[in-house]
Parts: sequence; C-alpha cells; structure tokens
Amino acid sequence: MVRVLFDGPEAAVERNLFEQLEGPYAGTVRRTAVPAASDGTVTVDWTTRHPLLVAVLREDLAEETLGVTVTLDPGTEVEVEFAPWSEAGASVPVYAFPFRDAPPFTASIDADLVDRVEFAVIEGNLGRLLYLAAHEKVRLRRALREVHAYRTLAHARRDALDRAGADVGVARFDDEMVYEAGSGNVYARRRAGGAVESDADYARRLRMYRRFLLPTPGAITDLLEHLFDDLPDGVRPTVQEADDRFAVAVHLTAVGAVSHRDNFLASLRRDRLILPAAGAANDSVHHGRRLPQRRIQAIDDLRGRLRQSFSFAAGHGIAPPLAQALDRAGRVCRALGFLTAWNVQRAQDASAGSRYQLGLGIDLAMPTTAQATDVRSRILDDNRTPSNDATAEALIAAIRTRGTPVDPELTWLWRGCGLQTTHRVNSGTLYLSHLPTGGLVISGPANANPGTQQQLQANFHAPGDPGTNAILLAGLTAAASDWADEGEPPWTSLSDPVARTRWDTVPVRPTSQPIHQALGAAGLPSVVDPAPVVASLKRLPDELVETIELDAGLSAGLVAGQPAAAEQLGKLVGMLRAHRVAAALPLVDGGNRVLLVVSVIGLPLAGLNLADRRATGFRWYLVPLGGAAGEIKAVGSRTTLVPRSQGLLAVVALSYVRTGLTDPYEFRVELPDEAVLTLDQYERLMNALTRVYPIGVEVNTYGIRRNHVDLDGDGTAEPLRPAVSRTYRTYQRRQRHGVHDPSPEEQSNG
Repeated sequence: MVRVLFDGPEAAVERNLFEQLEGPYAGTVRRTAVPAASDGTVTVDWTTRHPLLVAVLREDLAEETLGVTVTLDPGTEVEVEFAPWSEAGASVPVYAFPFRDAPPFTASIDADLVDRVEFAVIEGNLGRLLYLAAHEKVRLRRALREVHAYRTLAHARRDALDRAGADVGVARFDDEMVYEAGSGNVYARRRAGGAVESDADYARRLRMYRRFLLPTPGAITDLLEHLFDDLPDGVRPTVQEADDRFAVAVHLTAVGAVSHRDNFLASLRRDRLILPAAGAANDSVHHGRRLPQRRIQAIDDLRGRLRQSFSFAAGHGIAPPLAQALDRAGRVCRALGFLTAWNVQRAQDASAGSRYQLGLGIDLAMPTTAQATDVRSRILDDNRTPSNDATAEALIAAIRTRGTPVDPELTWLWRGCGLQTTHRVNSGTLYLSHLPTGGLVISGPANANPGTQQQLQANFHAPGDPGTNAILLAGLTAAASDWADEGEPPWTSLSDPVARTRWDTVPVRPTSQPIHQALGAAGLPSVVDPAPVVASLKRLPDELVETIELDAGLSAGLVAGQPAAAEQLGKLVGMLRAHRVAAALPLVDGGNRVLLVVSVIGLPLAGLNLADRRATGFRWYLVPLGGAAGEIKAVGSRTTLVPRSQGLLAVVALSYVRTGLTDPYEFRVELPDEAVLTLDQYERLMNALTRVYPIGVEVNTYGIRRNHVDLDGDGTAEPLRPAVSRTYRTYQRRQRHGVHDPSPEEQSNG
C-alpha cells in the first residue's frame, strides 16, 4: 500500500514541531530547505541568525548505511551518517555555527548523493533547542522501522528468523544432507563445528509457510516460481496437468437365447440410430418415432447434410453424437470448397465386433494423398473467401490455431470436429468415432449359457491392427529409429512362437559369469535360474510382451563382460525408457545371444524397471440389460465372464495408454532436460509439494527423481534409488501445544 503524506514526511520531526508553535513563539523559529545543485553545491545566500545546518534524507533506507561527507567553505569537512532503516525526512546535524550572525556560505557534497540528500538551515537558539529535544524521536522511528522489517522474511535475521520459524513449526537446520557414493545412501549429519543453516537458506524455506495458500494450479506454479529463484538461467520446475484419455469399448453377449441380443439391436436401430441414406425404408423408421415434428425435421435435415459430404449405404446406421460430429466435419469441408463425398465402408454392424455393434464408429476409405493435400491447402489459404456457415468458420479458425501438420489421415480435421478417435484399421481404411476408443477392441462370445465361464480379451491395437499393443509397438518403433540414428546395429524382432521357443533354451548361468556384471552396469537384472522366470513370462498376454534379439557383436561383448558393451546396452535401455516402454528383462540363450524381453506391464524379476508404472492397463465392467446378471474379473487384458441369468449383458472395457501425459487426478512436476537440483533443492521441492498437496490428487515426481537430482555435486544428475528417493527432511513439524519440557535441573530433581 502506498501512503500519500499530505503534510510532508512524518520523520521530519523538527519541522512538524516548529509548525505547532503558538503564541509568542510563533514565527520565532525559521527552517529553510536548501536543495543541492546538480554538482552537489549547497548555497546559503543570506545572513543567518544562530544557524544550524542539517542534512535531510530524501528516501527511505533499508539495510544500507548512507555516509555523507559535507565540505564547508573554507575547507572544513564534516562526515555524517544515516543508519540503516532511516526514514525519508529524517535529518542529522552537520554544523552549528558558533556566532550569532553568519554571513552567506556554501557547502558541497558528492554529486551522486544529490537525489538522496538535501539540506535545511534552522535559525535561532530556540530552534536549536527544539531540534535537540526532538531528535531522539527520529532515532525511535528508525528503530521501529527496523523492528517491523525484521518481522518480514525479506529482512529478518538471526533470532528474528528463528522466532518466525517457531510460529509455523519450522526449525533452523543444524544438520546437512550428504550423499555417500560407495553405498548410494543419502543421510543427514551434524554440521561441522556446531554451524547452523544460513539466514538466506532458512528464510527461503520459510517462504512457503508464511503465506495463505490453496492447492490450486496457480498457487502451485506461483510457489515454485518464488522458491526456486536460485536455479540458473531462470529455470523453474513446471506443472504438467494434461491427461491421457481413457479408451472405451463395449461388447454385447446374449445369455441364453440369441434373440435377447437381436431384439435389442433391432430396437436400437428402430428408436435411436441415425440412418443417413435416403429411401422410403429409412424415412419410415425416422418418421415413425414418437418425437415432436420439429425434432423429426431436424433429424431429416441432419441426414440430408450428411449425404452431401459422406456416401452411406442404405443399411448404414450411426449413433446420434457420431452423426453430429460427422456433420461438423462435412460442413467444414463444404465451407472450404472441398465437395468430394467421403466413402463410408462400414457403420453399425451386429456381426463385426465391439467397434461396430452399437453404431459408435464408422470405417471410412482412407483419404488419398491428393485429397489430404487439397484439404490442408484449402484450410491454410489466407485469401479464402469465408462461407456463410458461422459454425464451420468457427471450427476452421480453431483448427488453424491448433495446427494442421502434414497427415495422410487428416487427424487434425476429424479431431477438430469432435471425432476423438482416428484409427487406421489397415492401409485403406480409417476408423472414426466420437468416443475415445483408439484401437481398443473386445474379443469374446456373442452368446453364452448361464453358469458357463466365457473368456474375453481386450486388445489396444496399434495402427493397422497388428495385434501388438499400441504403446509397445510405438515405443519399439521409435527406439529402433533412434538406435539406427546413432549408427548402432539393428536388432531382430521375434514372433511370439519363436520367442517362446528361444526362452526355453536359456541355461542356468552362475553369478560368477561376466554377463551378470555387464547387465548390472546397464541397469538391468540378470537371470541365474531361468525356469521360474520363463514360466511366469509364458503366463503374460502375448500382445503386451515383445522379444528382440540383439546384434551378435553386442551379445558377444555383453557375455564377455566388456564395459563398452554394457554402456551400449545402457544407451538402448535409455531409449526404450524415453519411449515409454515400462520394463525390460534380458535373457541369454544357449547360443550366447542376448534376448531382450520388453513390455508395457511389469515383467518377472524386472518388475517396472524402466518406468514408475505400467504403460497400459484394462478394467472391466458388466452392465446388465434386460434382466441378465453375471460376474466378471475386474482387471487384466484377459478376463472371465460368468453369466448367472438369461438376458443381455454389455461388457465394458476401459483402457489407458500412457503417451507421456498425466493420469486423471494427477499432476507431474518437470524440469528442462539439462536442469539439475542439488539435494537441498530436491528436498525443498518435495516439501513445497507437500505444502500444496491437493486431497485425492497424486503428485508425480518420478522424472525429477530419475533424471534431475545431482547427488555428488558434479553437475550431472544421478537417479535416486527407490529407497533413497523418499529420504528428505521434513521442514514443518507438528507443534505440541501445552507440553512442558522440563529443565535439566527439574529432571535431576526427579
């Protein structure tokens, strides 16, 4: 808050006192301000009576002492000093002339002080007396400003800081964090010579507790901005909170009579789906629904617009939200002047699996290269004449803002119009849906009998539906590209049957063999007895696990325990980790070839050794329709369904694929690639996140702990072991109110 002083500085005590004189004393004291010229010269050009020259401060001081040397004519020098926390308007005496009438005189100061100091001449014995009597008040005001400043973290020192820390339960450290390179342990030890934490470090820690905070994204960002001003180049920890979307798939299973399923799908088509194709049969379906006439007309208009931009077969049906998203895409194309109708190859199809049973997606003929180029060039044309369709123009503006990269599938077009899934089924077919389904499909029986166990499987296909999990295939493909860019020899991907056969050839390898040290140096576990490990591997879903065979030269180097080979393998492991592969387990077969089993879930012996959690997962739900009931296993890519009564069951699978974004109800703290934290800064970060920890939200610091903590002070980050990553001192302790700590004398007296 800025104070406006209407009657001048409050610290100008003598001036204010002179102005209060009344009666016969009024006017007997004269105070004249004399500013210094730009060169520092002070000129008093009149005859003064009992003059006292004082220096007056023109600005508030903080922790600075301001010394002023005043040179009086003819050559007398007087040194005066303004103490720290002096207030604007405060003054100190410079020179009291020893005679009654003083002729005009001059003085001078350093030109650099002209804007900070001015002078005043006080005349008369009464003026001198009153100035002397009031001068103690100037010192008291300065002391009060100092006390007030010491109650703020910006200026508090020593005991003042300790008292501020006691108020919030944060004590000054008398120990320090130490990293022991030999054991890899981090621990706290007493500082040498009884030293304690510096004022600056202690005040920085107290900042997070001496303010009102709510655990909001803005508050967290602001706290990290202010707490880490000691990082170089303006680097700050940032908060990532952009979630990966769950994918959903629905599969219908009739329990008992197949008619349960057929009747449901017939009613779905009769009452819910949009049938875009023209014809009497489709018109009669829509006009026969018990809807207001204006609603029926709106649906007819929607069907007509869909036919302008999409080619539907007579039997095609689609869900209403999907129809609306396709309508937006068609309106954008027409506004751009692209009038070619997109060919719809498949819509709702009861016999085509979970993607198509409910009309939640369509198969579209893949855009040709010419079509994709034409649409992109039209939307990027700055000279295009806008259409009269306001909705289409708003969508075009939003799409341009988000970006239109070169993409043969035109993903940016479909996503910008509300189609959340763009999945390539094969080289000539594109699957579109308004739901976030990705490549997720459920394989299972269309009908079952009560009491029987039915096996279902969920696959999150990569583009092209190859059967391999999307994130695993993408990670291996990207890592192979990076590996080749480094000039490294390519690996060989093994098919599932071949991989299982090669697993069975892995022999027992004693711990004395050099391969174990090489694998350990690369950060991977080593298998001594393969039998239980291979048995566990064979129980994992094939689509979530892949096996690659390393180059013969690299394998030979690893078997021989060569450090260069271990370093080369470590580089490959880093690439797999960077591309979100969750686990890697090396096996060495009977021919001394190294096989690397990689997965997006945990592996036997290795666990999740490349990531903090699995990269994909599935959860199952059962929705009874028409009186049916049943039980289902909740998790896993494969599950067992046990129907209990006749009717229709909708089996719902939710899946996630971690693509580098956060999970729901999670935020992640990140740093730039080359930034590192000291142990003290890491400790500060963890305490700051604890200070603003939102209830029910996970704070992910895996990347910080893995890649950004410099343990030994060499400027390079070392990964914290899991046990060490949670070793840090807690700043704030619970205060025990009302607990008496007896003195040593009281303890000795029992």
